Amino acid sequence: MIFVIIVFAVVTLILAAALLPKLLVQNREFGATQGFSVGGPNAPITVVEFSSYNCGYCKIVSEELQEDFFRDYVETGDVYFTYVNIPSNNEESYAAATASYCAAEQNMFYEYKVQLFTYAGYEGAFSTENLISYSDAAGLDTEDFRACLIRDDYAEAISQDLQFAQSVGLTGTPSFLINGEELVYTSELIPTVDALLNN
Repeated sequence: MIFVIIVFAVVTLILAAALLPKLLVQNREFGATQGFSVGGPNAPITVVEFSSYNCGYCKIVSEELQEDFFRDYVETGDVYFTYVNIPSNNEESYAAATASYCAAEQNMFYEYKVQLFTYAGYEGAFSTENLISYSDAAGLDTEDFRACLIRDDYAEAISQDLQFAQSVGLTGTPSFLINGEELVYTSELIPTVDALLNN
């Protein structure tokens, strides 16, 4: 009897760990989005984020920094923000990057990115089935998204993302290019933006 109770408890904990993130994901809307960019193109500061869905620290930045940064800098008109895909050298990471382009086609990349980072790290997180299910959860037109994913038209665009990152001297993710000149890491992002705003 004790063995049965222990097995039941272990199975319950495993199921809870697998399902809890799905229950906690909130669909947040991002205003003034165009493809991978959000905010006003005429903002005094441009910030480009280089990030990967397989990068654990990128996941932390997306979940803990992005909302506050968007509220305090992007939505105030101070920063025009753009995301650049830096997939790891594996099939699933490439699939997630492709899927993000399909979300960007509908100007819902940031809503979709929330889903990608929520499930990143789980086995099979970036399977075709899951990528399509995330599009539904994020509020995209799922049929258009599915068709885009099947077409797989974005190999050249992803290659250009990687070339761009290399051209600015990217050495790791997440990194941020500010006003096309200064490449900084997460801890330097807000102090650098604040310094530019106060000059």
